[in-house]
Amino acid sequence: MRRFVSLWPAALSAILVLAAFPPSNLSLLVFVGLTPLLVALMKGGSKRALATGYMFGFVYMMGQMIFVEGLVSKWTSSLGLALLVWILCGFLGAWYFALFGWLANRCSRNGWPWLIPLIWAGIEVFRSYIPGLAFPWGLLADPLWFIPSIIQSSYFGSIYLVSAWCALLSLILAFWYVGESWRKIRPYATAFCLILISSLFRFSTPLTGRHMTVTIGQPGVNMAFPTPDMAERMSDAMQRITWIAVNTKSDLLVFPEGFGDASTQMPPTTPAPIDPRVPIIFGAERGTKPTYQSVFSYDGSKWNYADKTRLVIFGEYVPGRDWIPFLSAFQLPSGDLTPGKELKTLDVKGTNIGPLVCFEGMFPDVAYRQAAQGAQLLAVVSIDDWYMGTSAPDQLASESVWRAVETGLPLVRSASLGHTMAIDGHGNIISEAHLGQTVGLHAEIEVPDKPSPFPLYPVFSLVSLVALFVAFIAPWLPSKKASISDGPVGKKRQK
Repeated sequence: MRRFVSLWPAALSAILVLAAFPPSNLSLLVFVGLTPLLVALMKGGSKRALATGYMFGFVYMMGQMIFVEGLVSKWTSSLGLALLVWILCGFLGAWYFALFGWLANRCSRNGWPWLIPLIWAGIEVFRSYIPGLAFPWGLLADPLWFIPSIIQSSYFGSIYLVSAWCALLSLILAFWYVGESWRKIRPYATAFCLILISSLFRFSTPLTGRHMTVTIGQPGVNMAFPTPDMAERMSDAMQRITWIAVNTKSDLLVFPEGFGDASTQMPPTTPAPIDPRVPIIFGAERGTKPTYQSVFSYDGSKWNYADKTRLVIFGEYVPGRDWIPFLSAFQLPSGDLTPGKELKTLDVKGTNIGPLVCFEGMFPDVAYRQAAQGAQLLAVVSIDDWYMGTSAPDQLASESVWRAVETGLPLVRSASLGHTMAIDGHGNIISEAHLGQTVGLHAEIEVPDKPSPFPLYPVFSLVSLVALFVAFIAPWLPSKKASISDGPVGKKRQK
């Protein structure tokens, strides 16, 4: 009972942060949600900190990954297997936060609490890019996509910098709660305000470029779970949306992932004939064993394609299928896919487009690399139909806002049932289609004449990873040690 009582602040923090995400969308809770956790981590030893972090992580990841149960159940027709995978997500994902708790406690006891926000960001970077298990889901800053004016600092350091910024305010509140003096808190508060000011300043900077008209197709057909009339409905939707693009003299027509098929032939087939009067891009499977998820472009005279480089674990491939017996039950719709070897942009009638296929839209580095290769417009093509009825599509859509802000580039997103939208380089949603409807979304966007200056994205990620290493070796480095009973930042014990 005593152990459970000591872990309740971690569970409370997890619940507060979860409430910032869909469906509650109490976004500003990300600034205060970690406070109970951080206060708890300022006390006790390493074992307690490890357990506290694990408790936070288990509750948080179970809440974040609840959509997995319904998804796996539909694929495998096994409720038991679906529950097992969901619980496994919570069990394994919690260890990231156990590591955070252990390291944050070390820093607090070693008199280096300023490292704690960087450690949080470092854990996010680590779990976003760990080979084989990379899954940047539920990052602390995600819910702030509703308020683009305060997230512009991500242009300089990606979403991970904004997550560190959110953790910084929770740390300031934790200091206040344990009775730290303003003299100790002031540098942290100054850093918080400077990051906010930099965001507001960048948001006030006007976006310039040339005018471009884009039609973004949302077929309004559930492409994940086909019905007998699906082909007819897709053909009708393509013809209606193409008609809109032609009659509005669009410079580009965008359709979602899986809209065509190039598994056995090139060029790919589409639900209805392509009208050469409007340039088009869309997603399609390419090849058979190996099979790739790709984006194709056609400008009326030539075809081009780019393969998806980041695949969804348990969604597009199953690691360990050959040596873990029960994993053979995962029958993926298209079989296991193969990641592309090269990230490419697509030149469509003089506009360099950086495609991101569904899950790729969650990775800042993919969008940054597209920007570095000269992309002037980012295009996310997606099928979110697997997750409709859960909060997952909202989170997937939010990532498009982050990618636009991080690169300073306009972005269009096409999804079969939604979310379909157009976003400017500051993260403002220019236009958005209603979910589930057949829509040819008309968007007037400003495309930069030249690619944006490549932001210094890798720098902050590297800094946060270095912070993890420093926190790990902290006990062996010279510092002003603090007794556990002395409080979080090495205050002298009262004699």
